[in-house]
Amino acid sequence: MKRNIIAIVATALMGMTAFSAVAQTNVSLDYGVKAGLNLSSMILSDDFNVLETEVKPGADFGGFMRINLHENFAIQPELEFYYRGTGIKAEAGPVSLENKINQWGMQIPVYALGKVELGKGQFYGGVGPYFGVGFSAKTDDIEFGIFKKDPIDLYEEYNDKSALQRWDVGIACQLGYEFANGIQINAGYKYGFINQVDDLKSTVNDVASKFGTSLKDDSYKANASVFTIGMGYRF
Repeated sequence: MKRNIIAIVATALMGMTAFSAVAQTNVSLDYGVKAGLNLSSMILSDDFNVLETEVKPGADFGGFMRINLHENFAIQPELEFYYRGTGIKAEAGPVSLENKINQWGMQIPVYALGKVELGKGQFYGGVGPYFGVGFSAKTDDIEFGIFKKDPIDLYEEYNDKSALQRWDVGIACQLGYEFANGIQINAGYKYGFINQVDDLKSTVNDVASKFGTSLKDDSYKANASVFTIGMGYRF
């Protein structure tokens, strides 16, 4: 307990020292908003031999803070809320089933941003980590012939596991151009490092067994892959 208190005090003192040092430099802060279209899918490992994902459109919106450390360099944390629609398709012989995963969530990317004057505006590009959490993930209605089932909640837990993982951590990058009036256009990409499959294998195998096949091994993985294009405004 005593060690924890000392560590907390030391961390606070270091934070206050760092803040004091930054306050004495020429650091400036800018704020802005952004919104756009996302095109999301999941990159599946080969053992999903009957399942594939398809890119579907979604949307995201949020805001950012730009910490200008130099005229050509900044740190830019962002807060984004998103809707993603990921298509899923299972094929085995003549039988084909299609559906979609509808996800709502939030993510926080932090970019190391380079910027340079170009024309009357500014070109910028950045890369950095992101942290994300899903609020909701449900399929569309499931229909196969006369069989119909309500949407499945993929975050609902059974025996402490859910079909999909709620959390994600990955790498994000973006390129953009800011006009003299503060309006921005941008494009970006995010790739998730965390396997999004939590307890999906047993469900997939139950379905696949009806077609006389199954997953090959235990190394099944599904990683988030998202392209974005959008607009923003820096105040």
